[in-house]
Amino acid sequence: MTLPPRVTPPAEPLGAIGFARAFLRNPLEAIPQPAYEGDAGRMTTSPAQGVWITSPALLKRVLLDEREAFSKRVQIRLFKPMLGGGILTSEGAHWKWQRQASAPMFRPAELQGHVPTFVGAARQMLARWGEGGVQDIDGEMSRVTFDVISSTLLPSADEATKREFQRCVQALQRFGGWDILYAYLRMPVWMPRPGGFAKLRAMRWLRETVRSVVRRRREAAGADDLLARLMAARDPETGRSMDDEQLVDNLLTFYLAGHETTAKALTWTLYLLARYPEWQERARADAQVVEQVVKESMRLYPPVPVMSRQPVVDTEIAGYRIRAGASVLIPIYAIHRHARWERPDEFDPTRFSPEGEARIPRYQYMPFGAGPRICIGLSFAMMEAVAIVGTILKGARLELAAEPEPVPVAGVTLMPRGGLRLRVRIVVPA
Repeated sequence: MTLPPRVTPPAEPLGAIGFARAFLRNPLEAIPQPAYEGDAGRMTTSPAQGVWITSPALLKRVLLDEREAFSKRVQIRLFKPMLGGGILTSEGAHWKWQRQASAPMFRPAELQGHVPTFVGAARQMLARWGEGGVQDIDGEMSRVTFDVISSTLLPSADEATKREFQRCVQALQRFGGWDILYAYLRMPVWMPRPGGFAKLRAMRWLRETVRSVVRRRREAAGADDLLARLMAARDPETGRSMDDEQLVDNLLTFYLAGHETTAKALTWTLYLLARYPEWQERARADAQVVEQVVKESMRLYPPVPVMSRQPVVDTEIAGYRIRAGASVLIPIYAIHRHARWERPDEFDPTRFSPEGEARIPRYQYMPFGAGPRICIGLSFAMMEAVAIVGTILKGARLELAAEPEPVPVAGVTLMPRGGLRLRVRIVVPA
Protein backbone atom coordinates (compact mmCIF):
# COMPACT_ATOMS: atom_id res chain seq x y z
CA MET A 1 0.00 0.00 0.00
CA THR A 2 1.32 3.43 -0.92
CA LEU A 3 1.53 5.75 2.06
CA PRO A 4 -0.52 8.96 2.30
CA PRO A 5 1.48 12.21 2.43
CA ARG A 6 3.22 13.19 5.63
CA VAL A 7 5.59 15.86 6.89
CA THR A 8 9.29 15.00 6.93
CA PRO A 9 10.62 16.05 10.35
CA PRO A 10 14.13 17.36 11.08
CA ALA A 11 16.46 14.63 12.32
CA GLU A 12 17.30 16.52 15.53
CA PRO A 13 15.91 19.49 17.48
CA LEU A 14 16.53 22.77 15.69
CA GLY A 15 18.28 25.85 17.00
CA ALA A 16 16.21 28.88 17.97
CA ILE A 17 16.42 30.57 14.55
CA GLY A 18 15.90 27.36 12.59
CA PHE A 19 12.95 26.49 14.81
CA ALA A 20 11.31 29.88 14.20
CA ARG A 21 11.79 29.62 10.44
CA ALA A 22 10.42 26.07 10.28
CA PHE A 23 7.53 26.99 12.57
CA LEU A 24 6.44 29.85 10.34
CA ARG A 25 6.56 27.61 7.24
CA ASN A 26 4.69 24.82 8.97
CA PRO A 27 4.80 24.13 12.73
CA LEU A 28 4.95 20.39 12.01
CA GLU A 29 8.34 20.92 10.35
CA ALA A 30 9.71 22.12 13.70
CA ILE A 31 8.87 18.86 15.52
CA PRO A 32 12.00 16.63 15.42
CA GLN A 33 12.15 12.97 14.48
CA PRO A 34 12.79 11.86 18.11
CA ALA A 35 9.22 12.98 18.94
CA TYR A 36 8.01 10.14 16.67
CA GLU A 37 10.17 7.59 18.49
CA GLY A 38 10.79 8.62 22.10
CA ASP A 39 8.91 9.74 25.20
CA ALA A 40 10.11 13.33 25.74
CA GLY A 41 12.73 15.78 24.56
CA ARG A 42 13.72 19.38 24.12
CA MET A 43 11.71 21.41 21.61
CA THR A 44 14.87 23.22 20.48
CA THR A 45 18.55 23.20 21.38
CA SER A 46 17.69 26.02 23.84
CA PRO A 47 16.59 24.66 27.26
CA ALA A 48 14.48 27.79 27.80
CA GLN A 49 11.97 26.69 25.13
CA GLY A 50 10.54 23.74 27.05
CA VAL A 51 9.95 20.15 25.96
CA TRP A 52 7.71 17.93 23.89
CA ILE A 53 6.07 14.81 25.34
CA THR A 54 4.51 11.84 23.53
CA SER A 55 4.48 9.06 26.14
CA PRO A 56 0.93 8.07 27.19
CA ALA A 57 2.10 8.02 30.82
CA LEU A 58 3.51 11.55 30.61
CA LEU A 59 0.45 12.81 28.76
CA LYS A 60 -1.78 11.37 31.47
CA ARG A 61 0.32 13.07 34.13
CA VAL A 62 0.06 16.51 32.47
CA LEU A 63 -3.56 16.31 31.26
CA LEU A 64 -5.12 14.40 34.16
CA ASP A 65 -3.11 13.44 37.23
CA GLU A 66 -1.37 16.81 37.80
CA ARG A 67 -3.61 19.00 35.64
CA GLU A 68 -3.82 21.76 38.26
CA ALA A 69 -0.04 22.19 37.98
CA PHE A 70 -0.26 22.98 34.26
CA SER A 71 -2.11 25.92 32.73
CA LYS A 72 -3.37 26.66 29.21
CA ARG A 73 -1.53 29.99 29.09
CA VAL A 74 -0.61 29.80 25.40
CA GLN A 75 -4.08 28.71 24.32
CA ILE A 76 -5.71 31.40 26.44
CA ARG A 77 -3.38 34.05 25.02
CA LEU A 78 -4.16 32.92 21.48
CA PHE A 79 -7.93 32.72 21.76
CA LYS A 80 -9.04 35.01 24.59
CA PRO A 81 -9.23 38.13 22.35
CA MET A 82 -11.73 36.23 20.20
CA LEU A 83 -13.44 33.89 22.67
CA GLY A 84 -13.37 35.96 25.84
CA GLY A 85 -13.86 33.89 28.97
CA GLY A 86 -15.66 30.97 27.34
CA ILE A 87 -15.27 27.29 28.04
CA LEU A 88 -12.07 26.99 25.95
CA THR A 89 -10.28 30.00 27.44
CA SER A 90 -11.16 29.76 31.12
CA GLU A 91 -9.73 27.69 33.94
CA GLY A 92 -10.62 26.66 37.45
CA ALA A 93 -14.09 27.37 38.83
CA HIS A 94 -15.04 29.64 35.91
CA TRP A 95 -14.36 26.79 33.46
CA LYS A 96 -16.05 24.19 35.66
CA TRP A 97 -19.45 25.89 35.91
CA GLN A 98 -19.61 26.60 32.17
CA ARG A 99 -18.68 23.03 31.39
CA GLN A 100 -21.30 21.66 33.77
CA ALA A 101 -23.98 23.98 32.41
CA SER A 102 -23.22 23.12 28.76
CA ALA A 103 -22.61 19.38 29.08
CA PRO A 104 -26.26 18.20 28.88
CA MET A 105 -26.61 19.77 25.41
CA PHE A 106 -23.93 17.45 24.04
CA ARG A 107 -25.04 14.10 25.38
CA PRO A 108 -25.44 11.56 22.54
CA ALA A 109 -29.13 11.01 23.29
CA GLU A 110 -29.76 14.77 23.05
CA LEU A 111 -27.92 14.98 19.72
CA GLN A 112 -29.74 12.21 17.84
CA GLY A 113 -32.42 14.67 16.75
CA HIS A 114 -29.81 16.62 14.77
CA VAL A 115 -28.88 13.72 12.46
CA PRO A 116 -31.51 14.76 9.83
CA THR A 117 -29.87 18.20 9.79
CA PHE A 118 -26.46 16.62 9.09
CA VAL A 119 -27.89 14.46 6.31
CA GLY A 120 -29.90 17.34 4.86
CA ALA A 121 -26.85 19.62 4.64
CA ALA A 122 -24.89 16.89 2.81
CA ARG A 123 -27.75 16.30 0.38
CA GLN A 124 -27.93 20.02 -0.41
CA MET A 125 -24.22 19.93 -1.15
CA LEU A 126 -24.63 16.98 -3.50
CA ALA A 127 -27.36 18.93 -5.29
CA ARG A 128 -25.00 21.91 -5.64
CA TRP A 129 -22.44 19.67 -7.27
CA GLY A 130 -24.89 18.95 -10.10
CA GLU A 131 -23.33 16.46 -12.49
CA GLY A 132 -20.08 16.33 -10.56
CA GLY A 133 -16.65 17.29 -11.85
CA VAL A 134 -13.66 18.55 -9.89
CA GLN A 135 -14.79 20.11 -6.63
CA ASP A 136 -13.04 22.28 -4.04
CA ILE A 137 -13.47 19.74 -1.25
CA ASP A 138 -11.76 21.86 1.40
CA GLY A 139 -14.07 24.79 0.71
CA GLU A 140 -17.15 22.60 0.36
CA MET A 141 -16.56 20.92 3.71
CA SER A 142 -16.28 24.32 5.36
CA ARG A 143 -19.56 25.30 3.74
CA VAL A 144 -21.48 22.15 4.65
CA THR A 145 -20.34 22.24 8.29
CA PHE A 146 -21.29 25.90 8.47
CA ASP A 147 -24.73 24.98 7.14
CA VAL A 148 -25.00 22.56 10.06
CA ILE A 149 -23.86 25.17 12.57
CA SER A 150 -26.30 27.68 11.10
CA SER A 151 -29.16 25.26 11.58
CA THR A 152 -28.25 24.11 15.07
CA LEU A 153 -26.33 26.93 16.76
CA LEU A 154 -26.39 30.19 14.78
CA PRO A 155 -29.91 30.52 13.36
CA SER A 156 -30.86 33.11 10.74
CA ALA A 157 -27.44 33.26 9.07
CA ASP A 158 -28.08 34.28 5.44
CA GLU A 159 -25.74 33.53 2.52
CA ALA A 160 -23.90 36.84 2.83
CA THR A 161 -23.31 36.20 6.54
CA LYS A 162 -22.10 32.68 5.82
CA ARG A 163 -19.58 33.97 3.29
CA GLU A 164 -18.34 36.64 5.69
CA PHE A 165 -18.01 34.10 8.50
CA GLN A 166 -15.82 31.93 6.28
CA ARG A 167 -13.76 34.92 5.13
CA CYS A 168 -13.12 35.92 8.75
CA VAL A 169 -12.11 32.37 9.74
CA GLN A 170 -9.71 32.26 6.79
CA ALA A 171 -8.15 35.53 7.98
CA LEU A 172 -7.66 34.04 11.43
CA GLN A 173 -6.11 30.89 9.94
CA ARG A 174 -3.87 32.72 7.46
CA PHE A 175 -1.83 34.56 10.07
CA GLY A 176 -2.27 32.17 12.97
CA GLY A 177 1.27 30.81 12.73
CA TRP A 178 2.73 34.13 13.87
CA ASP A 179 0.45 34.29 16.89
CA ILE A 180 1.26 30.71 17.88
CA LEU A 181 5.01 31.29 17.52
CA TYR A 182 4.89 34.54 19.53
CA ALA A 183 2.93 32.79 22.27
CA TYR A 184 5.32 29.82 22.49
CA LEU A 185 8.34 32.12 22.57
CA ARG A 186 6.61 34.37 25.13
CA MET A 187 7.01 37.46 22.98
CA PRO A 188 5.15 40.60 24.17
CA VAL A 189 1.47 40.65 23.22
CA TRP A 190 1.80 44.21 21.92
CA MET A 191 4.58 43.34 19.46
CA PRO A 192 3.38 43.89 15.82
CA ARG A 193 3.04 40.89 13.53
CA PRO A 194 1.81 40.23 9.98
CA GLY A 195 -1.97 40.21 9.62
CA GLY A 196 -2.63 41.88 12.97
CA PHE A 197 -5.17 44.40 11.69
CA ALA A 198 -6.94 41.85 9.45
CA LYS A 199 -7.33 39.53 12.44
CA LEU A 200 -8.61 42.33 14.65
CA ARG A 201 -11.25 43.29 12.07
CA ALA A 202 -12.30 39.63 11.68
CA MET A 203 -12.62 39.13 15.45
CA ARG A 204 -14.67 42.31 15.88
CA TRP A 205 -17.04 41.36 13.07
CA LEU A 206 -17.54 37.83 14.38
CA ARG A 207 -18.24 38.94 17.94
CA GLU A 208 -20.66 41.68 16.90
CA THR A 209 -22.51 39.35 14.50
CA VAL A 210 -22.99 36.69 17.17
CA ARG A 211 -23.91 39.36 19.72
CA SER A 212 -26.73 40.52 17.43
CA VAL A 213 -27.95 36.92 17.10
CA VAL A 214 -28.12 36.64 20.90
CA ARG A 215 -29.99 39.94 21.19
CA ARG A 216 -32.59 38.88 18.62
CA ARG A 217 -33.06 35.51 20.30
CA ARG A 218 -33.59 37.15 23.70
CA GLU A 219 -36.61 38.90 22.14
CA ALA A 220 -38.01 35.74 20.53
CA ALA A 221 -39.40 32.55 22.06
CA GLY A 222 -40.31 29.00 21.23
CA ALA A 223 -37.16 27.80 19.41
CA ASP A 224 -35.55 24.50 20.37
CA ASP A 225 -32.07 24.61 18.85
CA LEU A 226 -28.68 24.47 20.57
CA LEU A 227 -28.68 28.24 21.07
CA ALA A 228 -32.00 28.09 22.91
CA ARG A 229 -30.67 25.26 25.08
CA LEU A 230 -27.47 27.15 25.82
CA MET A 231 -29.48 30.20 26.88
CA ALA A 232 -31.56 28.00 29.18
CA ALA A 233 -28.54 26.10 30.59
CA ARG A 234 -27.92 26.35 34.32
CA ASP A 235 -25.01 25.43 36.51
CA PRO A 236 -26.34 22.37 38.41
CA GLU A 237 -24.58 23.52 41.59
CA THR A 238 -25.60 27.19 41.70
CA GLY A 239 -28.40 27.60 39.13
CA ARG A 240 -26.36 30.30 37.43
CA SER A 241 -26.99 30.98 33.71
CA MET A 242 -24.89 32.76 31.09
CA ASP A 243 -25.20 36.46 30.40
CA ASP A 244 -25.05 37.79 26.83
CA GLU A 245 -21.26 38.14 26.67
CA GLN A 246 -20.74 34.62 28.02
CA LEU A 247 -23.19 33.36 25.41
CA VAL A 248 -21.19 35.14 22.71
CA ASP A 249 -17.95 33.65 24.10
CA ASN A 250 -19.31 30.12 24.07
CA LEU A 251 -21.25 30.36 20.82
CA LEU A 252 -18.06 31.41 19.06
CA THR A 253 -16.14 28.67 20.88
CA PHE A 254 -18.59 25.99 19.74
CA TYR A 255 -18.67 27.51 16.27
CA LEU A 256 -14.89 27.54 15.78
CA ALA A 257 -14.33 24.21 17.52
CA GLY A 258 -17.31 22.50 15.91
CA HIS A 259 -17.16 23.99 12.45
CA GLU A 260 -13.60 24.34 11.19
CA THR A 261 -12.21 21.27 12.98
CA THR A 262 -15.00 19.05 11.64
CA ALA A 263 -14.57 20.57 8.18
CA LYS A 264 -10.89 19.62 8.16
CA ALA A 265 -11.63 16.11 9.46
CA LEU A 266 -14.09 15.67 6.57
CA THR A 267 -11.65 17.07 4.01
CA TRP A 268 -8.90 14.62 4.94
CA THR A 269 -11.37 11.72 5.23
CA LEU A 270 -12.72 12.26 1.72
CA TYR A 271 -9.18 12.57 0.39
CA LEU A 272 -8.23 9.22 1.91
CA LEU A 273 -11.39 7.59 0.54
CA ALA A 274 -10.50 8.87 -2.93
CA ARG A 275 -6.93 7.66 -2.53
CA TYR A 276 -7.97 4.19 -1.39
CA PRO A 277 -11.04 3.22 -3.49
CA GLU A 278 -11.25 -0.23 -1.90
CA TRP A 279 -12.00 1.43 1.43
CA GLN A 280 -14.45 3.76 -0.28
CA GLU A 281 -16.42 0.75 -1.48
CA ARG A 282 -16.35 -0.90 1.93
CA ALA A 283 -17.53 2.30 3.62
CA ARG A 284 -20.29 2.76 1.04
CA ALA A 285 -21.65 -0.64 1.99
CA ASP A 286 -21.28 -0.45 5.78
CA ALA A 287 -21.98 2.51 8.08
CA GLN A 288 -19.77 0.99 10.79
CA VAL A 289 -16.81 1.15 8.38
CA VAL A 290 -17.54 4.85 7.78
CA GLU A 291 -16.88 5.54 11.46
CA GLN A 292 -13.68 3.50 11.40
CA VAL A 293 -12.49 5.44 8.34
CA VAL A 294 -13.23 8.79 10.01
CA LYS A 295 -11.31 7.78 13.14
CA GLU A 296 -8.31 6.55 11.14
CA SER A 297 -8.36 9.75 9.11
CA MET A 298 -8.21 11.76 12.34
CA ARG A 299 -5.28 9.62 13.45
CA LEU A 300 -3.25 10.42 10.34
CA TYR A 301 -4.52 13.99 10.06
CA PRO A 302 -5.73 15.17 13.49
CA PRO A 303 -7.89 18.30 13.08
CA VAL A 304 -6.01 19.98 15.96
CA PRO A 305 -2.42 18.85 15.36
CA VAL A 306 -0.68 20.45 18.34
CA MET A 307 -1.61 21.29 21.95
CA SER A 308 0.44 22.61 24.84
CA ARG A 309 0.43 23.17 28.57
CA GLN A 310 2.58 25.44 30.73
CA PRO A 311 3.71 24.57 34.28
CA VAL A 312 2.63 27.13 36.87
CA VAL A 313 5.88 26.58 38.82
CA ASP A 314 9.29 25.20 37.88
CA THR A 315 9.01 21.45 37.39
CA GLU A 316 10.67 18.38 35.92
CA ILE A 317 9.38 15.98 33.26
CA ALA A 318 11.30 12.87 32.22
CA GLY A 319 14.50 14.37 33.63
CA TYR A 320 14.12 17.71 31.89
CA ARG A 321 13.89 20.86 33.99
CA ILE A 322 11.13 23.18 32.79
CA ARG A 323 10.71 26.73 33.98
CA ALA A 324 7.30 28.05 34.97
CA GLY A 325 5.55 29.40 31.90
CA ALA A 326 7.66 27.46 29.39
CA SER A 327 5.75 25.15 27.07
CA VAL A 328 5.16 21.43 27.30
CA LEU A 329 4.33 20.72 23.67
CA ILE A 330 1.83 17.94 22.97
CA PRO A 331 2.34 17.19 19.25
CA ILE A 332 -0.79 15.20 18.50
CA TYR A 333 0.28 14.73 14.88
CA ALA A 334 3.49 13.00 16.06
CA ILE A 335 1.67 11.06 18.82
CA HIS A 336 -0.70 9.64 16.20
CA ARG A 337 2.22 8.60 13.96
CA HIS A 338 4.53 7.44 16.74
CA ALA A 339 6.53 4.22 16.48
CA ARG A 340 4.24 2.75 19.17
CA TRP A 341 1.69 2.25 16.40
CA GLU A 342 2.08 -0.70 14.07
CA ARG A 343 2.80 0.69 10.57
CA PRO A 344 2.18 4.23 11.88
CA ASP A 345 2.10 6.00 8.51
CA GLU A 346 -0.21 3.49 6.80
CA PHE A 347 -3.94 4.08 6.33
CA ASP A 348 -5.67 1.16 8.04
CA PRO A 349 -9.20 1.72 9.39
CA THR A 350 -9.26 -1.78 10.93
CA ARG A 351 -7.30 -0.24 13.82
CA PHE A 352 -10.70 1.11 14.88
CA SER A 353 -12.72 -2.06 14.63
CA PRO A 354 -14.27 -2.76 18.05
CA GLU A 355 -11.54 -5.22 18.99
CA GLY A 356 -8.76 -3.05 17.53
CA GLU A 357 -9.86 0.15 19.22
CA ALA A 358 -10.07 -1.61 22.59
CA ARG A 359 -6.31 -2.24 22.41
CA ILE A 360 -5.33 1.43 21.85
CA PRO A 361 -4.00 3.13 25.01
CA ARG A 362 -6.19 6.07 26.03
CA TYR A 363 -3.46 8.70 25.64
CA GLN A 364 -2.08 7.34 22.37
CA TYR A 365 -5.09 8.52 20.31
CA MET A 366 -6.51 11.92 21.18
CA PRO A 367 -8.03 13.84 18.25
CA PHE A 368 -10.38 15.55 20.71
CA GLY A 369 -7.81 16.05 23.46
CA ALA A 370 -7.94 14.07 26.70
CA GLY A 371 -8.59 14.38 30.40
CA PRO A 372 -11.28 16.64 31.92
CA ARG A 373 -10.71 19.21 29.14
CA ILE A 374 -11.56 16.74 26.37
CA CYS A 375 -13.66 18.41 23.67
CA ILE A 376 -17.23 18.83 24.89
CA GLY A 377 -18.51 18.48 21.32
CA LEU A 378 -16.90 15.07 20.67
CA SER A 379 -20.19 13.23 20.15
CA PHE A 380 -21.64 16.04 18.02
CA ALA A 381 -18.56 16.07 15.76
CA MET A 382 -18.48 12.30 15.30
CA MET A 383 -22.21 12.06 14.55
CA GLU A 384 -21.93 14.92 12.08
CA ALA A 385 -18.85 13.55 10.31
CA VAL A 386 -20.19 10.01 9.98
CA ALA A 387 -23.59 11.23 8.74
CA ILE A 388 -22.08 13.58 6.16
CA VAL A 389 -19.53 11.07 4.85
CA GLY A 390 -22.15 8.33 4.65
CA THR A 391 -24.53 10.61 2.75
CA ILE A 392 -21.82 11.68 0.29
CA LEU A 393 -20.88 8.06 -0.40
CA LYS A 394 -24.50 7.18 -1.17
CA GLY A 395 -24.67 9.89 -3.82
CA ALA A 396 -21.19 10.14 -5.29
CA ARG A 397 -17.91 8.43 -6.06
CA LEU A 398 -14.69 10.22 -5.18
CA GLU A 399 -11.52 10.14 -7.27
CA LEU A 400 -8.18 11.90 -7.03
CA ALA A 401 -7.87 14.88 -9.34
CA ALA A 402 -4.72 15.42 -11.37
CA GLU A 403 -3.14 17.67 -8.75
CA PRO A 404 -0.13 17.47 -6.41
CA GLU A 405 -0.60 15.52 -3.22
CA PRO A 406 -1.83 17.73 -0.37
CA VAL A 407 0.72 18.85 2.20
CA PRO A 408 -0.58 18.91 5.80
CA VAL A 409 0.12 22.28 7.40
CA ALA A 410 -0.56 23.01 11.06
CA GLY A 411 -2.42 26.19 11.92
CA VAL A 412 -5.21 26.37 14.41
CA THR A 413 -6.38 23.30 12.49
CA LEU A 414 -4.56 20.90 10.14
CA MET A 415 -5.00 22.31 6.65
CA PRO A 416 -4.07 20.99 3.20
CA ARG A 417 -1.71 23.61 1.79
CA GLY A 418 -3.37 25.27 -1.19
CA GLY A 419 -6.68 23.52 -0.53
CA LEU A 420 -7.78 20.09 -1.73
CA ARG A 421 -9.72 19.22 -4.87
CA LEU A 422 -11.23 15.87 -5.83
CA ARG A 423 -13.13 14.59 -8.84
CA VAL A 424 -16.73 13.76 -7.98
CA ARG A 425 -18.95 11.44 -9.99
CA ILE A 426 -22.63 11.65 -9.03
CA VAL A 427 -24.20 8.18 -8.98
CA VAL A 428 -27.77 8.91 -7.83
CA PRO A 429 -29.86 12.11 -7.64
CA ALA A 430 -29.17 14.00 -4.41
